[in-house]
Amino acid sequence: MRAGCSSAKGVKEMTSKLQIPISLLNTEFRRFASILMVSAVFGLAMDVSAQTPDPSPSPAPDERFTVRGSTEIGARWVDVNGFENKFRSDFNYRNGFRVFDSSLVIDDNSTSGRKLFDSAMIIASGWGADPSGMVRVNMERSGQYRFDANVRRIAYHNDLRNFAIGGDLNSYRNHDTRRNIGDFDLTILPENPNIRFRAGYSYNFNSGRGFITSRVSDIFPSVFDADSRAHDFRFGADGNLMGWKLSGTYGHRAFKDDTSFLSGPHPGDVTTNQIRVVSMRLLNPMTSSTHYGVFNIQRTFAERFDVTAKLVHSSTSMDFTWDETVNYTSNTNVPTSDVYIISGQGKRPQTRGDLGMTWAITDKFRLSNTFTFDFFNINGGNLFDLDRITATTALTRQFNYRVTRYRRYMNTFEGDYQFSPRFGINLGYRYTHREATLTWTGLNRLTNAHLSGSPKDERGTNSTNTFLAGTRFKPTKNWTVYLDVETGRADNVFTRVANYKFTNFRVRSRANFDKFAFNTSFITKDNENPGRGPSGQPETFLTESRNRVFSMSVDWDPVDMFRLSGGYDYNHLTSEAFIRVPISGVQRDGLSQYFVRDSYFFIDANVRPHRRVTLFGSYRWNKDRGHGNRELPPLNSPIILGSYPIDLKTPEFRAAFRINSYIDWNIGYQYYNYKEDPPQNFLYGLPNQNYNAHLPYISLRIYLGRSRDR
Repeated sequence: MRAGCSSAKGVKEMTSKLQIPISLLNTEFRRFASILMVSAVFGLAMDVSAQTPDPSPSPAPDERFTVRGSTEIGARWVDVNGFENKFRSDFNYRNGFRVFDSSLVIDDNSTSGRKLFDSAMIIASGWGADPSGMVRVNMERSGQYRFDANVRRIAYHNDLRNFAIGGDLNSYRNHDTRRNIGDFDLTILPENPNIRFRAGYSYNFNSGRGFITSRVSDIFPSVFDADSRAHDFRFGADGNLMGWKLSGTYGHRAFKDDTSFLSGPHPGDVTTNQIRVVSMRLLNPMTSSTHYGVFNIQRTFAERFDVTAKLVHSSTSMDFTWDETVNYTSNTNVPTSDVYIISGQGKRPQTRGDLGMTWAITDKFRLSNTFTFDFFNINGGNLFDLDRITATTALTRQFNYRVTRYRRYMNTFEGDYQFSPRFGINLGYRYTHREATLTWTGLNRLTNAHLSGSPKDERGTNSTNTFLAGTRFKPTKNWTVYLDVETGRADNVFTRVANYKFTNFRVRSRANFDKFAFNTSFITKDNENPGRGPSGQPETFLTESRNRVFSMSVDWDPVDMFRLSGGYDYNHLTSEAFIRVPISGVQRDGLSQYFVRDSYFFIDANVRPHRRVTLFGSYRWNKDRGHGNRELPPLNSPIILGSYPIDLKTPEFRAAFRINSYIDWNIGYQYYNYKEDPPQNFLYGLPNQNYNAHLPYISLRIYLGRSRDR
């Protein structure tokens, strides 16, 4: 009788302690929270009523399967105040059921030769009201096979006022799509040192709807229905032959995109002219097929000289069609119909190879050299038909064929010397040479005459030099410092600009003292990119970028019941580029500037005040001051100033109560407070996208297995 009273009293007290203000939540969340609370209280009652629980039974000797793991299920409630589309574009959390991090491990203890697996592991997280979810499966039988699967689902939402045209609150550019990705890999004889076989399959599907902009002497919104699919198959083998480690893989990828676009009656961005779109339909189906092969070979001689080589060859072919019909009224208020029909094909064979050699001359001195070449051709043509129907009919018929030939060689030579266990340096040099050729032939199919500028044959070569240096030293046995510097020039592919002139520097420090761990780093990146103006003027334009990144973190773990960690990151970026700006129909020299002054701070704390209670708290603050106090230029100025000043605070609290050996009850709360800099938005006619969001959640974690010790 006393035990019963004691149990009832304990349940009543714990129920009182576990109450939360669920009356503030919506009906669905309140219902689900009630179910979880009842389950938690019931588990507590079962645990309290057991005065002297029996010890956990040991597994029977003939028990075949051992099951371990846990699953956590619960619900989240989301309350957003402010611009909800910005919150969904940033985080996309939703109301409803969700699966937290869950895992299940099954071991087959039998000695039968017919068993399917020795061990299998299943991990799942994020399904339900989360923007992304994943399931991973690992299964193996010793000496026979290993199977790995990873399936992911991503809900992508993007609907921002930043892309609004003319201050329209409804953005002309938004996405609401779903992407499903999966990877499946099977290895036969995974532990065989002489030969093993591999097979795999991957898929990538994307579907959904959104808006983009199209242009017919104005800007008009178009609705698109996304529909793209990709399938990948691969087969390979690894083995040893006369001391050489060999690996080969063949793969095939098939891709298809059937995204379609529609636009209804719309006046366009500029409503003072006569241009109106009556209807627009665009079908742009694309299909591509890629075959590729990868071969690797590696061997180490006398534990001193290592040779590694890799060769990759691929061949991609593509077919596409552009079928567009636009009915609109011109600027002179004349009904017009344009019909575009474009069909074409392309092919891209590519071969890339790497050869690396490392020679350990002594235990302290090592030399290495890596040679890389990359060859590819892009060749393809298209037929272009344009029928413009007004009072009279105008026809355009063209044929275009282009060939791009690219050859690139790169060699990196490095030397390392370890003076002592606490100090070592490395020096290196990289040389790159590039050759590119572009040819184009264009014909007017109505007259068989060459198009303006055709035929064209452009050729160019380019070489760059880069120097590398670094060091690693240990001031004390618990403190390590790394220094790296890279300076020189880098080439630009497919751009008519000169080489980058860059200098990158990095220093990192790691230290451990008693219960503390410190990590710091500092990175600088300086880039200069000279080039010519977009209209081909002889003046030399220059793009400069200066980036400074500082990062630090501290971990303190004094006792088992308490852990504290925190950190701070700062990113300081300034970039300037000379540009040409059209103002009132006149090209003028201009300057584009972009500023980042981003600070990020975080602190996390884990506390166990009682063996049945675990508390977690965190606070994250991200603030970018952007252009700071600089005055923004007017819209008709040749100077463009860009930045994105924001202030985002995200505190979180979570409590876990151990009900019994098999159940934990969790409650938590997240808060998001996002603010933009109003002056910048108001100046360009865009209201801010500020919001704050409350995200309480509740869950049960159920532990599987016979053991009551955790």
